[in-house]
Amino acid sequence: MMQQATAPDPRFERVRRAIQQLAAAPEALSLQALADAAGLSPFHFQRSFVSMAGVTPKEFAQALALARAKQSLLRADSVLEAALAAGLSGPSRLHDLFLSLEGLTPGEFKQAGRGLDVQWTVLDSVLGPVWLASTARGVLRMAFMRQASSAALLDEARALLPEARWHEAARPLRPLATEVQRRLAGLKPQHPIGLLLSGTPLRLKVWEALLRIPEGQVLSYTQLARLAGAPQAVRAVASCVAANPIAYLIPCHRVIRANADFGEYRWGPETKRALLGLELARSAS
Repeated sequence: MMQQATAPDPRFERVRRAIQQLAAAPEALSLQALADAAGLSPFHFQRSFVSMAGVTPKEFAQALALARAKQSLLRADSVLEAALAAGLSGPSRLHDLFLSLEGLTPGEFKQAGRGLDVQWTVLDSVLGPVWLASTARGVLRMAFMRQASSAALLDEARALLPEARWHEAARPLRPLATEVQRRLAGLKPQHPIGLLLSGTPLRLKVWEALLRIPEGQVLSYTQLARLAGAPQAVRAVASCVAANPIAYLIPCHRVIRANADFGEYRWGPETKRALLGLELARSAS
Protein backbone atom coordinates (compact mmCIF):
# COMPACT_ATOMS: atom_id res chain seq x y z
CA MET A 1 0.00 0.00 0.00
CA MET A 2 1.36 3.42 -0.95
CA GLN A 3 2.14 5.58 2.05
CA GLN A 4 1.21 9.22 2.25
CA ALA A 5 4.00 11.80 2.08
CA THR A 6 4.99 13.27 5.41
CA ALA A 7 3.80 16.78 6.26
CA PRO A 8 6.04 19.59 4.96
CA ASP A 9 8.70 20.84 7.35
CA PRO A 10 7.55 24.31 8.55
CA ARG A 11 11.11 25.64 8.19
CA PHE A 12 11.18 24.75 4.50
CA GLU A 13 7.63 26.05 4.12
CA ARG A 14 8.47 29.52 5.51
CA VAL A 15 11.52 29.95 3.29
CA ARG A 16 9.71 28.49 0.29
CA ARG A 17 6.89 31.04 0.63
CA ALA A 18 9.43 33.87 0.94
CA ILE A 19 11.27 32.70 -2.19
CA GLN A 20 7.98 32.62 -4.07
CA GLN A 21 7.11 36.11 -2.84
CA LEU A 22 10.48 37.52 -3.86
CA ALA A 23 10.43 35.82 -7.27
CA ALA A 24 6.93 37.10 -8.05
CA ALA A 25 7.28 40.65 -6.64
CA PRO A 26 7.51 43.44 -9.25
CA GLU A 27 9.67 45.45 -6.83
CA ALA A 28 11.89 44.74 -3.84
CA LEU A 29 10.22 43.53 -0.64
CA SER A 30 11.53 44.65 2.74
CA LEU A 31 12.93 42.22 5.27
CA GLN A 32 10.23 43.37 7.69
CA ALA A 33 7.44 42.54 5.22
CA LEU A 34 8.86 39.06 4.59
CA ALA A 35 9.33 38.45 8.32
CA ASP A 36 5.77 39.58 9.09
CA ALA A 37 4.41 37.18 6.46
CA ALA A 38 6.41 34.37 8.05
CA GLY A 39 5.32 35.28 11.58
CA LEU A 40 8.91 35.81 12.76
CA SER A 41 11.10 38.70 13.83
CA PRO A 42 13.36 40.06 11.07
CA PHE A 43 16.41 38.63 12.87
CA HIS A 44 15.01 35.12 13.18
CA PHE A 45 13.51 35.18 9.69
CA GLN A 46 16.81 36.19 8.08
CA ARG A 47 18.72 33.55 10.06
CA SER A 48 16.22 30.89 8.99
CA PHE A 49 16.35 32.00 5.34
CA VAL A 50 20.16 31.90 5.25
CA SER A 51 20.34 28.49 6.93
CA MET A 52 17.87 26.96 4.45
CA ALA A 53 18.73 28.83 1.24
CA GLY A 54 22.41 29.66 1.68
CA VAL A 55 21.97 33.39 0.97
CA THR A 56 20.15 36.37 2.47
CA PRO A 57 16.76 37.47 1.09
CA LYS A 58 18.40 40.65 -0.25
CA GLU A 59 21.12 38.70 -2.07
CA PHE A 60 18.49 36.43 -3.60
CA ALA A 61 16.34 39.36 -4.74
CA GLN A 62 19.33 41.13 -6.31
CA ALA A 63 20.38 37.97 -8.15
CA LEU A 64 16.96 37.70 -9.79
CA ALA A 65 17.70 40.83 -11.78
CA LEU A 66 18.18 40.18 -15.49
CA ALA A 67 21.46 42.10 -15.37
CA ARG A 68 23.08 39.36 -13.28
CA ALA A 69 22.19 36.72 -15.88
CA LYS A 70 23.48 38.96 -18.68
CA GLN A 71 26.81 39.38 -16.90
CA SER A 72 27.08 35.62 -16.52
CA LEU A 73 26.38 35.07 -20.22
CA LEU A 74 28.97 37.65 -21.23
CA ARG A 75 31.73 35.87 -19.33
CA ALA A 76 30.54 32.40 -20.30
CA ASP A 77 32.89 32.01 -23.26
CA SER A 78 35.97 32.86 -21.23
CA VAL A 79 34.82 30.57 -18.42
CA LEU A 80 34.30 27.73 -20.87
CA GLU A 81 37.65 28.25 -22.53
CA ALA A 82 39.40 28.25 -19.17
CA ALA A 83 37.55 25.11 -18.09
CA LEU A 84 38.40 23.27 -21.27
CA ALA A 85 42.05 24.35 -21.11
CA ALA A 86 42.24 23.12 -17.53
CA GLY A 87 40.87 19.73 -18.50
CA LEU A 88 37.63 20.20 -16.61
CA SER A 89 35.57 18.80 -19.47
CA GLY A 90 36.40 15.21 -18.58
CA PRO A 91 36.00 12.84 -15.66
CA SER A 92 37.88 15.11 -13.27
CA ARG A 93 35.04 17.66 -13.39
CA LEU A 94 32.49 14.98 -12.56
CA HIS A 95 34.67 13.79 -9.70
CA ASP A 96 34.89 17.33 -8.32
CA LEU A 97 31.11 17.50 -8.32
CA PHE A 98 30.84 14.20 -6.45
CA LEU A 99 28.69 12.92 -9.32
CA SER A 100 29.19 9.94 -11.59
CA LEU A 101 27.22 9.21 -14.71
CA GLU A 102 26.42 5.71 -15.93
CA GLY A 103 24.10 4.53 -18.67
CA LEU A 104 21.63 1.68 -18.64
CA THR A 105 23.01 -1.21 -20.67
CA PRO A 106 21.35 -1.84 -24.05
CA GLY A 107 20.04 -5.12 -22.63
CA GLU A 108 18.44 -3.41 -19.62
CA PHE A 109 16.82 -0.81 -21.82
CA LYS A 110 15.62 -3.38 -24.37
CA GLN A 111 14.08 -5.48 -21.59
CA ALA A 112 12.27 -2.40 -20.20
CA GLY A 113 14.26 -2.49 -16.96
CA ARG A 114 13.72 -6.16 -16.14
CA GLY A 115 15.87 -7.07 -13.15
CA LEU A 116 16.20 -3.48 -11.93
CA ASP A 117 15.11 -2.63 -8.40
CA VAL A 118 14.05 1.02 -8.15
CA GLN A 119 13.31 2.73 -4.84
CA TRP A 120 11.49 6.05 -4.63
CA THR A 121 10.66 8.66 -2.03
CA VAL A 122 9.52 12.26 -1.57
CA LEU A 123 11.78 14.81 0.12
CA ASP A 124 11.13 18.39 1.17
CA SER A 125 13.15 21.39 0.00
CA VAL A 126 13.03 25.17 -0.14
CA LEU A 127 11.72 24.80 -3.70
CA GLY A 128 8.95 22.42 -2.76
CA PRO A 129 8.56 18.63 -2.56
CA VAL A 130 10.94 16.62 -4.73
CA TRP A 131 10.19 13.13 -6.09
CA LEU A 132 13.30 10.95 -6.22
CA ALA A 133 13.80 7.47 -7.71
CA SER A 134 17.09 5.60 -7.45
CA THR A 135 18.67 2.19 -8.01
CA ALA A 136 21.74 0.81 -6.27
CA ARG A 137 23.77 2.21 -9.19
CA GLY A 138 22.41 5.74 -9.07
CA VAL A 139 19.55 8.21 -9.33
CA LEU A 140 17.20 7.37 -12.18
CA ARG A 141 14.71 10.24 -11.96
CA MET A 142 14.21 13.39 -9.90
CA ALA A 143 11.44 15.94 -10.27
CA PHE A 144 10.11 19.04 -8.53
CA MET A 145 6.58 17.86 -7.83
CA ARG A 146 4.76 21.19 -8.03
CA GLN A 147 1.10 20.12 -8.38
CA ALA A 148 1.80 16.51 -9.41
CA SER A 149 1.13 13.60 -7.08
CA SER A 150 3.70 10.95 -6.25
CA ALA A 151 1.37 8.38 -7.86
CA ALA A 152 1.33 10.31 -11.16
CA LEU A 153 5.11 10.66 -11.18
CA LEU A 154 5.51 6.97 -10.38
CA ASP A 155 3.20 6.04 -13.26
CA GLU A 156 5.19 8.28 -15.62
CA ALA A 157 8.48 6.67 -14.56
CA ARG A 158 7.06 3.13 -14.70
CA ALA A 159 5.87 3.68 -18.26
CA LEU A 160 9.50 3.99 -19.37
CA LEU A 161 10.73 0.93 -17.46
CA PRO A 162 7.60 -1.17 -16.89
CA GLU A 163 9.49 -4.38 -16.08
CA ALA A 164 11.52 -2.85 -13.25
CA ARG A 165 10.48 -3.42 -9.64
CA TRP A 166 9.40 -0.14 -8.05
CA HIS A 167 9.21 0.29 -4.26
CA GLU A 168 8.52 3.22 -1.96
CA ALA A 169 11.51 3.32 0.41
CA ALA A 170 11.76 6.51 2.50
CA ARG A 171 14.09 5.08 5.15
CA PRO A 172 16.66 3.39 2.83
CA LEU A 173 16.82 6.53 0.68
CA ARG A 174 17.15 8.93 3.62
CA PRO A 175 20.96 9.41 3.25
CA LEU A 176 20.55 10.20 -0.45
CA ALA A 177 17.61 12.53 0.26
CA THR A 178 19.66 14.36 2.91
CA GLU A 179 22.53 14.82 0.46
CA VAL A 180 20.17 16.25 -2.16
CA GLN A 181 18.70 18.63 0.43
CA ARG A 182 22.21 19.79 1.37
CA ARG A 183 23.04 20.60 -2.23
CA LEU A 184 19.75 22.42 -2.80
CA ALA A 185 20.57 24.54 0.28
CA GLY A 186 23.91 25.54 -1.24
CA LEU A 187 26.06 23.40 1.06
CA LYS A 188 29.13 21.56 -0.20
CA PRO A 189 28.63 17.93 -1.21
CA GLN A 190 29.45 15.41 1.50
CA HIS A 191 28.80 12.17 -0.34
CA PRO A 192 28.96 11.15 -3.99
CA ILE A 193 25.77 10.67 -5.99
CA GLY A 194 25.56 8.30 -8.92
CA LEU A 195 23.31 9.03 -11.90
CA LEU A 196 21.85 6.21 -13.99
CA LEU A 197 20.64 7.39 -17.39
CA SER A 198 19.36 6.08 -20.69
CA GLY A 199 19.15 7.97 -23.93
CA THR A 200 20.61 8.51 -27.36
CA PRO A 201 24.35 9.21 -27.64
CA LEU A 202 23.59 12.93 -28.21
CA ARG A 203 21.36 13.11 -25.14
CA LEU A 204 24.05 11.54 -22.96
CA LYS A 205 26.64 13.97 -24.36
CA VAL A 206 24.40 16.96 -23.66
CA TRP A 207 23.55 15.79 -20.15
CA GLU A 208 27.24 15.24 -19.42
CA ALA A 209 28.00 18.72 -20.77
CA LEU A 210 25.39 20.18 -18.40
CA LEU A 211 27.33 18.68 -15.49
CA ARG A 212 30.33 20.82 -16.48
CA ILE A 213 28.52 24.12 -15.98
CA PRO A 214 29.62 25.52 -12.60
CA GLU A 215 27.02 26.74 -10.10
CA GLY A 216 26.41 30.45 -10.61
CA GLN A 217 27.19 30.29 -14.33
CA VAL A 218 24.68 30.17 -17.17
CA LEU A 219 25.14 29.28 -20.83
CA SER A 220 23.08 29.87 -23.94
CA TYR A 221 21.90 26.90 -26.00
CA THR A 222 24.51 27.76 -28.62
CA GLN A 223 27.29 27.70 -26.03
CA LEU A 224 26.03 24.42 -24.62
CA ALA A 225 25.99 22.89 -28.11
CA ARG A 226 29.66 23.85 -28.43
CA LEU A 227 30.45 22.31 -25.07
CA ALA A 228 28.66 19.10 -26.05
CA GLY A 229 30.66 18.85 -29.27
CA ALA A 230 27.63 19.48 -31.47
CA PRO A 231 27.91 23.19 -32.46
CA GLN A 232 25.70 22.80 -35.53
CA ALA A 233 22.89 21.01 -33.70
CA VAL A 234 21.56 23.74 -31.41
CA ARG A 235 17.90 22.79 -31.91
CA ALA A 236 18.61 19.11 -31.20
CA VAL A 237 20.66 20.07 -28.13
CA ALA A 238 17.73 22.15 -26.83
CA SER A 239 15.47 19.08 -27.18
CA CYS A 240 17.97 17.04 -25.16
CA VAL A 241 17.93 19.68 -22.43
CA ALA A 242 14.13 19.55 -22.31
CA ALA A 243 14.23 15.74 -21.98
CA ASN A 244 16.50 15.74 -18.92
CA PRO A 245 14.94 13.28 -16.41
CA ILE A 246 16.93 14.38 -13.33
CA ALA A 247 16.10 17.87 -12.08
CA TYR A 248 18.81 20.02 -10.50
CA LEU A 249 21.53 17.33 -10.27
CA ILE A 250 21.78 17.53 -14.05
CA PRO A 251 21.54 21.33 -14.14
CA CYS A 252 19.48 22.05 -17.24
CA HIS A 253 18.23 25.14 -15.39
CA ARG A 254 21.63 26.75 -16.10
CA VAL A 255 20.82 27.07 -19.81
CA ILE A 256 18.99 30.24 -20.81
CA ARG A 257 18.23 32.09 -24.01
CA ALA A 258 20.88 34.21 -25.71
CA ASN A 259 19.03 37.41 -24.72
CA ALA A 260 19.39 36.33 -21.04
CA ASP A 261 15.69 35.51 -20.71
CA PHE A 262 15.34 32.57 -18.32
CA GLY A 263 12.91 30.82 -20.66
CA GLU A 264 10.89 27.67 -20.05
CA TYR A 265 11.67 24.80 -17.70
CA ARG A 266 10.28 21.29 -17.48
CA TRP A 267 9.42 21.83 -13.80
CA GLY A 268 8.00 25.31 -14.22
CA PRO A 269 9.60 28.68 -15.10
CA GLU A 270 9.13 29.92 -11.53
CA THR A 271 11.21 26.99 -10.22
CA LYS A 272 13.94 27.75 -12.74
CA ARG A 273 13.90 31.41 -11.79
CA ALA A 274 14.24 30.56 -8.10
CA LEU A 275 17.04 28.03 -8.72
CA LEU A 276 19.03 30.49 -10.80
CA GLY A 277 18.45 33.29 -8.31
CA LEU A 278 19.80 31.16 -5.46
CA GLU A 279 22.83 29.98 -7.43
CA LEU A 280 23.73 33.40 -8.84
CA ALA A 281 23.44 34.88 -5.34
CA ARG A 282 25.64 32.19 -3.79
CA SER A 283 28.33 32.68 -6.43
CA ALA A 284 28.43 36.41 -5.73
CA SER A 285 28.41 36.22 -1.92
